[in-house]
Amino acid sequence: MPRPTEIQNIIEEAVAEVLDAALPRLRSEIVRRAVEVVDSLAPAPGASPSDLLNAAAAAIHESGSQADILRHLLEGEARFAGRVALFVVKGNAISGWQGIGFEENDAIKTLNIQNGSGLVGKAIQAKNPAAGSAQEFDAGFVKSMKGPADGQCLVLPLVVKDKVAAMIYADAGTVPGGTLDSSGLQALTLFAAIWLELAALRKAGGPAATEEVTQPTAAAMAASAPAPAPAASGPEEDELHKKARRFAKLLVEEIKLYNQPRVEEGRQHKDLYERLKVDIEKSRSTYDKRYAESAVASADYFTQELIRILADNDASLMGASFQRS
Repeated sequence: MPRPTEIQNIIEEAVAEVLDAALPRLRSEIVRRAVEVVDSLAPAPGASPSDLLNAAAAAIHESGSQADILRHLLEGEARFAGRVALFVVKGNAISGWQGIGFEENDAIKTLNIQNGSGLVGKAIQAKNPAAGSAQEFDAGFVKSMKGPADGQCLVLPLVVKDKVAAMIYADAGTVPGGTLDSSGLQALTLFAAIWLELAALRKAGGPAATEEVTQPTAAAMAASAPAPAPAASGPEEDELHKKARRFAKLLVEEIKLYNQPRVEEGRQHKDLYERLKVDIEKSRSTYDKRYAESAVASADYFTQELIRILADNDASLMGASFQRS
């Protein structure tokens, strides 16, 4: 019988032979999977910004949890910037959640950002994006993760329930000539914020859930002011009018963000309702479930917001088939 040392040598030779035979196939499989991951983050050849935005918004829309929404938001943002990172805001603490495009993406999880001044302070106080030098974001971040080639960055607050729940850091990357599409980043961040609120409302159900609804960020709203609420019989009914209007705004803003190309086409051809009929009626049904039988039903804030947000207060752009309810 072979001695233990001889058995060990035999096993080592056998394992080495198997590995030698399997390595080429294993190497090919690793490369294939790596390419799939890279392709999922890189723009498809010939894809337009609107295509990328719609694809990213669809992924957020189909997310089943808050973590999934944030993950798809970050993946979508990566299509419009060289590097992106998401930071969770809890009180005065701002902690790294995940990054994409960095040499060490997971290193973002170890970072804590100061929120008192600089771009972070501006974004939180104004609840709007702030652009400037990466050094103004956080000197420690630049030292740990390296600064962008052009030295510039964009900080986008994720405003949920009128509070900054998270922030997106974005820059063009460490290689000159990288991408930083401010418009795409802002649109996607706003969509994610609206969807987080709507998803929570739809999950909770019932009029009571509307107590948590707030307006989207001011940058996304139309310039004109909303129509005044009808006279109410008391404070409780006044509050109900405010909640109904806010909920209608969220629903219509979602339609607008998710269908931007069709909204523009509908305005040009004055047939917004026909182009967006399925989405409009689906959202109207959601609104009616909350308010059709309530004391504010006659105000019909949903129709008001359709005209204000989609048609820029010009009802004729909705088309001949559109009827006020």
